Amino acid sequence: MRAQPITAPPVAEPEPAPPQAITQTMPPADPFALPVKPELDLKQRAIAGAAAADKAVLKESFTQRDRKLVNDETALAAAMGKAYRGGAMRQVEMIAADGSRITKFILPGGGEVCYKAASNNFSGGRDPFRDSGRIVVSNCPR
Repeated sequence: MRAQPITAPPVAEPEPAPPQAITQTMPPADPFALPVKPELDLKQRAIAGAAAADKAVLKESFTQRDRKLVNDETALAAAMGKAYRGGAMRQVEMIAADGSRITKFILPGGGEVCYKAASNNFSGGRDPFRDSGRIVVSNCPR
């Protein structure tokens, strides 16, 4: 028999280890972070939903025209308020000597304007059937 050289027993190659999961440590908590909002319960969610719906409806119904009605103090209104000289306009009804009715308007500044019906006779080429009921501005009687 022949002698065989002494060799080490065959070594099986070790199987490669499965890749290990790398676990990362959480970074430290931020001391300046905002606290987490607590979850709302059903009642609070219902109230918040109703408030949001009310706000949306109010936003849709409140148009620019409505804003002008709320804030009617425009530049023109302010200027008219400054120009107002106080007092109310008065209206005085009078009967003239010829029986016609005269309406006298006394303005706040002291001015007077009189309106009366035009005479309804045939003088001056007037047609009483066509020109009846005309109003004329005339001098106010004293």
